[in-house]
Parts: sequence; structure tokens; C-alpha cells
Amino acid sequence: MFTMSGELFNENTYLVTARKWRPSKFEEVTSQEFITKTLRNAIKKGRVSHAYLFSGPRGVGKTTVARLLAKTLNCENPSDEGEPCNSCRSCIEISNDNRSHPDVFEIDGASNRNIEDIRELKEKVKYGPVRSKYKIFIIDEVHMLTGASFNALLKTLEEPPPYIVFIFATTAAEKVPLTIAGRCQRFDFKRLSIDEIKSRLKHIAEHEKISIDEDSLFLISKKADGSMRDAQGLFDMASAFCENNITYDKLKLFLNLPDKDIYFNISDLIKEKNSKGILNYFAELIDRGYEPTGIISNLAEHYRNILTAVVSGSADHIYEDSSVKDKYISYIGKFTEIEVLNSLKLIIQTEQILRYSSNQRTLAEVLLLELIRFTDTKDLSGLIQELKLLKSSSGDNKSDKKQPSGSEEISKEHLENQAESVSEIENNNSENKSETLSDQWEKIKNIIKKERRWVYSIIENSSFIKAGDGIFVIETDEDSVELLQGYHEYLNIKLSECFGHKISLKLQKQEGKKNSEKTGDRVSESLSKDPVSMKSDDNFEKLRSIIINEFGGREVNTGR
Repeated sequence: MFTMSGELFNENTYLVTARKWRPSKFEEVTSQEFITKTLRNAIKKGRVSHAYLFSGPRGVGKTTVARLLAKTLNCENPSDEGEPCNSCRSCIEISNDNRSHPDVFEIDGASNRNIEDIRELKEKVKYGPVRSKYKIFIIDEVHMLTGASFNALLKTLEEPPPYIVFIFATTAAEKVPLTIAGRCQRFDFKRLSIDEIKSRLKHIAEHEKISIDEDSLFLISKKADGSMRDAQGLFDMASAFCENNITYDKLKLFLNLPDKDIYFNISDLIKEKNSKGILNYFAELIDRGYEPTGIISNLAEHYRNILTAVVSGSADHIYEDSSVKDKYISYIGKFTEIEVLNSLKLIIQTEQILRYSSNQRTLAEVLLLELIRFTDTKDLSGLIQELKLLKSSSGDNKSDKKQPSGSEEISKEHLENQAESVSEIENNNSENKSETLSDQWEKIKNIIKKERRWVYSIIENSSFIKAGDGIFVIETDEDSVELLQGYHEYLNIKLSECFGHKISLKLQKQEGKKNSEKTGDRVSESLSKDPVSMKSDDNFEKLRSIIINEFGGREVNTGR
């Protein structure tokens, strides 16, 4: 005996939140008021376009609004406000995922992308609606159609029958040909804010009788990254895991998310230049089950928040709760803009390499040690001011004098080392007129050698030429050019300082230069008694060599 599907799946069948709480009216759509108001006014005044293009991120309501538009256009009893009645036969059929409506068709552009599918669609366009005012075609992810399919559709869009309405939805509007987009009314859907998602989830939780605290609401809303659908999906999983009593501690366990304090601890250890402490702490996190990729990814967001606080002097643009914002505010004055900016750049670069590396843990450890080097980084103007303060001091009391209120304490040894570098720059500038470019290049290389021995090892045998007004070129072998790309900005700034004006620096392979003398060989001779070969193209080996050779680092046996 066979059972009909309607008997198996009745009205009590469970629906996921995203489907159960799909807006049934325009006024229920979150955060897209400009679009919904425009569409309602067009419906009320009878100014309906033959084609619409809805673009925007995933999960922000594009398909939902497309269905609402189709529902209202074919509604038997629309309201004076341009809303569907949701009770007539047409509205009910569209609300039921269009499974039985004869005049509304939903098409997946990804699986119906070929020209044969579009030809079938064009055949349907020839015939008028069966029992509604409009025959409506909703094509989701329309950018997935082939070029031939777009061309086949173009003629229909140019001269559509009066009863046809096309509604295209896409997450990549730039991939839709201009010939198609230009024949549509385009509406750009915006990403939802954390507060908007929170408000909607709180409303759903109250009606579903699911207990959830404010911290959990915030975490889910932030994790959704502007997508209501993603937030509702995460809400479903969290409620199932927490048995309808969602708490922040349970949610963190479910998502395997570390506390925010972890990243404050990491940045504090970096600021303290505690190399041993940072490696031990990182090993502890790994032992607790955290992945290196996750730690570094969240560290990038952490440093972004630090940078925002330091630059703006407030936490207004940091998307965290008030207690976490207060911690970021306490970092104002503790970190300088230049050191956070350099650190964030390095984190982002390493994050990209980390995904494809087979040595993720070691690469992450190298990054943390490298970040320590960026602490107390100062620009040239700040350094000159410190030198003036140092010169104004006298005798042996120099190191005992306090800096003016609000400035950081700088060791005498640190300032003297920096003073020597700046002194060489000043001397170089004063002698530029009588020296050849080759002589100047040798002096500049000596300055770089004291600051970054690794960079010096790459440019040691390079040539330096002037290619035009304010344009200079470093010529070296092909391997070295590739390695120097990561230090292009540093070299440009250093040369500009030495010449006393801004220059433009280019890197190029030296004509006739053979690659017989590898970079790794030069490093072996000049920088390390226990050489590390740089012949491998693995980025991990390059970073590892930098730490060992440039900063006197050593390998740590963590027992893993």
C-alpha cells in the first residue's frame, strides 16, 4: 500500500528557521527599506518594469523580495499599500515554493545555464498567463548563464510581451553582461548590520520559546557576516546543540572559538617582547585543540581592531561588546600606528601563505616571533624628535631622565643605535654632491646591513643605477629579484631617507647575470655558522631563514 507524500509531510513537519520565518510581506523584510518601498510604490501606481536585477551578498533577501514581488503582482486582493493578501489561491501557491503555481517559475541559473534551457524558457514566454495577470520568471544566480544563453535571452528582454516580468537575482552583478543589466531596473541589496540580525533573531527566539543570552545573539550575528540566512542557520544548529537554551559558554564550545582574552594575551606578550612566553603560550593553545589557521585569522581581526582604536582614538568602529571595546581603548597610547600597521600587513601576508603550507604550526610561530620585532617601530619624524631629546640631556643622567608626559620610555642604547643610523643618513646627504652613485649605494647598503642583515645579503652584489628623474633601479639576479619583492616598500623608504627626497624604486633582473651564486650561499657565508638553505621555493623556509639569520633566532623543540 502506497502513502501519499502529503500524508507523510503534513503541516507539522519541521521547517528550518530560514524557511519558516521567511518574510510574507514587504514590511517584514529586514534592512532593505529603500528597495521594498520603491517596489510597493511602483505596484500601486502601475509602473511595473518588465525586468528587474537584484544584486547583493548571499542571504540578504534577494530571492525573498523576488517572491514577494511575484506574489503581489498576481495577488487577487492586494492591499492599498502594495502588499499581498497571503490568503488568496495565488499567494498560497507562491508561498508554497511555487510548486503548483502555473504562472510563476523559479529557475536556478547554475543548473539551467545552457542555451537549450533558455530556448525552453522562450517557448513559455510565447504564451500568456494561465489564470494570473503576469507570467513571472525568477532566475537565481543569473550570472551563471553561458554567453550563448545571455544572447538568446537578449531579444526577449528587448521586446517582451506586456504580461512578462523577469526577476534576476545574483551575488556577482559584475558578471552579468551590460547588454542584459542595461535592460533591467537594478536594485543593490546591502549587507545586514549586526544589530539588525540580532533584533530579528531575538524576535524569532521569543516566538519559538528558545532561551538565548545577549552575548550569544551578538556572536551569532557577527559570525553571520551580514547574511540573515547564515545567521538563522547557525541559530538552528546552536539551538539543537544547546537544547533550546543557548548560552555563551555552550556556544563557544559548539563553535570551538577561543576567548577574546587569548588575543589580548598574545598582543601583550608581543608588546613585552617575550619570545619564550609567546612560544609557550602558542604551544598551550595548540594543545587545547586550536588550529594555527584559526588563531592567525582571528589575530588579524584583533590587530585590525587595535589599529582602528589607535587611529580613531575610539572603539566606535569595532564590532564587539562594550567590555571588549574597553580593552581596545586601553591600547590607545600603548601601540603606535606604524607598528600596528606593519604587524597587520605581515599577519595578512602570512595568513595567505598558511592555507597552503604543510608547516602551519612552525610558520605561525615564526610569525609571532617576527611580530615582536615590530614593537616600538617609529617613523623618521618620531626618531628625530627622540634624538633631539637625547641631545638635550647631559652627562650620565641621560638614561635617568623621563620623557615628556604621554611619550614612551626609550632606552639610551636604543636611541644611540638609531642615532648612528640617522647620522650616516645625514652624512650621506651632505656628501652626495661629490660622490658617485656607486659610492652612495655602498654607504646605503652598509646602513641596511646594520638594520636588516637578511636584506643586505640579497643586495650585496647588486647594481644600482639611475633610470630617470627620481627613478632608480636595483639590478640583481632573478632569484634575488623575487626575494626583494617583499622588501620593496622598505627599500623605497630607506633610499628616500638617504637621498633626502622621495624616489621611485624599481627591481629588475640584471642582464647577463647568472644565478650561479644563490642567495642561500651568500646567507651561509655572511650570516650563519649553521646555514639554512634558501634554494627551496617554500615560503616557510624563507621566513624560517629570516628569523634565524637576521634576528638570531633558534629552533625550539616543542615535543610535537
